[in-house]
Amino acid sequence: MANICENNSLIIKQILIQGFEILNNYYFRRMKEYQDVVTDRFNNEEDLNDSIYSPNHPIGKYSRKYLFTGLSVFVDWFINKQGSLKDKKVLDVGCGSGEILSFFAARGFLPENLQGIDLSDTRIQRALKQYPNFNFKCGDALNFHLDDEKFDLITSFDLFSHMKFEQEIITGLKNVNHHLQEDGLFLWYDIFSKDHYSAPENSDSWGFNKRQMINLAQKAGFELVYYRPFFKLFFNKYHSVYQVKRFPPIMVRIMEKILPGSPGNMLMILRKNKY
Repeated sequence: MANICENNSLIIKQILIQGFEILNNYYFRRMKEYQDVVTDRFNNEEDLNDSIYSPNHPIGKYSRKYLFTGLSVFVDWFINKQGSLKDKKVLDVGCGSGEILSFFAARGFLPENLQGIDLSDTRIQRALKQYPNFNFKCGDALNFHLDDEKFDLITSFDLFSHMKFEQEIITGLKNVNHHLQEDGLFLWYDIFSKDHYSAPENSDSWGFNKRQMINLAQKAGFELVYYRPFFKLFFNKYHSVYQVKRFPPIMVRIMEKILPGSPGNMLMILRKNKY
């Protein structure tokens, strides 16, 4: 009888182990590690005009036009809330080649108060060359430490969607929180998807739904101030910005207004939870 119980226990244990491995493979190994994306993709970018982030690329041109319009509305609100921008410090986490910081400089933030951090050394070197008056450092969003420097505004664009695990996302968000002034704001812009933890196999990144972003932010000590959707995921499948390669931009804009679907991207303004 004891042998039967022991054998059953071993069988159950093996089933549980196999089940855990299946779940682990399905939920956590489908998306690439962010370091691998940086090494294989971002560090090997040669012709920037071929990058969808380039202002010369149809996708980059379209997304910048409407994203920057939305950001201008935010900056106007920020000025009304904070006053002069001359002493306001901005940090862009996952800054790439510095284009977002360039936008803030054009809107009145002083270059010496603009700082960017990115895991890709290639992109940081490009940023330093293109924007020598800004401050750039190579570092990881999860553990960068800037000598306890505090910022009035911290931004992150399409960064956390590269991270697979909830805990590493929360760790990164907590690090952002740590570097934020008590009355500072965190601008989190990312891709929309129905579920971050169901990424397709071998994907570079996968977005969040609105509730997931809010929950993750709350676990890192933030509360939501403002939310705005951008672009459109037509029929919850086709991102509108990629359609500018097939249709005129004005037609894509009309399609965003009339076709059913989810947001393509989401912008959230967050502040430290005071309670």
